[in-house]
Amino acid sequence: MGVTTVLRNGNQSEASQIDRLLRLIDMDPMHSTYERLRRELASRQPEPAVWLGLLDALDRLPADARLALLLSDVFEASIDDVAALLHRDAAACRRLVDEAHERIHAAAATRK
Repeated sequence: MGVTTVLRNGNQSEASQIDRLLRLIDMDPMHSTYERLRRELASRQPEPAVWLGLLDALDRLPADARLALLLSDVFEASIDDVAALLHRDAAACRRLVDEAHERIHAAAATRK
């Protein structure tokens, strides 16, 4: 019995959110956005300070902005899907992603 089958026995709206999330995160690791990104980055590793700076900048973001950014940019979710998962309207999610981009760019500029 699959995860979505088990969840469907519970709350229907929760199950549809899980279904949406499972569609966003490709379950086949050889074809997922994350795996493609990991393979690409493995061939050209940035300096450890760059990774630490990115992780620090991500850690400083509000949780909702960090999640919106990761879903949108890393998992290539549409803003409408991000909005549905975060229970917000699309305009608010777009602002969260834009704010996250601005904060990360500002953090990178101060590290140079």
